[in-house]
Amino acid sequence: MAGDKTFYEILQISPSAGQDEVRAAFRRLARERHPDLLSRDLRRGAEAEFQKITEAYNTLIDPDKRARYDKNLESADREILNPKDLARALLAKAAECQRAGDSNRAADFYRQSLAHDSNNPRTHHLFGLFLAQNLGRLADGLRHIEQSIRLDGMNVRVILDASKLFAKARMLARAQRLAQTAAELSPGDPAVENWMLQLKDLAQRETR
Repeated sequence: MAGDKTFYEILQISPSAGQDEVRAAFRRLARERHPDLLSRDLRRGAEAEFQKITEAYNTLIDPDKRARYDKNLESADREILNPKDLARALLAKAAECQRAGDSNRAADFYRQSLAHDSNNPRTHHLFGLFLAQNLGRLADGLRHIEQSIRLDGMNVRVILDASKLFAKARMLARAQRLAQTAAELSPGDPAVENWMLQLKDLAQRETR
């Protein structure tokens, strides 16, 4: 249920609401949002929304259905409160904000994710790239991506991304060592081979 509105949220009532409050909430929403009250252009979306309102009402007005629903809701809440599960949910939020261009919220979600699971190499990897590429914080990005390699030293993609960040920081010797490691882990990988050629060109330009 994580990420979806609960039936209580749909009806805009408290989980402790009594049956009279459930009925009153449904009647109010029916007056405001029933599809028959809207123009044809708006009706299709309203029908889907009102189906959810009706489902919420039918569940919460029936004591047995409501008890089963509350039990399932509590189980879902307990599951998401597991630190690693919560960290994954926060990481997904970070990625969503990043795609939307909301860098400040994305950074907050990345930090919260690491606070709940500081040994997740994927989070360190993605946060490192985000810091370096979106916020211009290259040193911090390198720190996180190095931690990702320490936690998962066999991930070619992470090693390749780290090599590129070190090259961006003009630390070519470190970038070359990482590229060589990636080549040894994944022989014949076109992405690795192409990057090694680019690194060679960068190194030659640096010596001129």
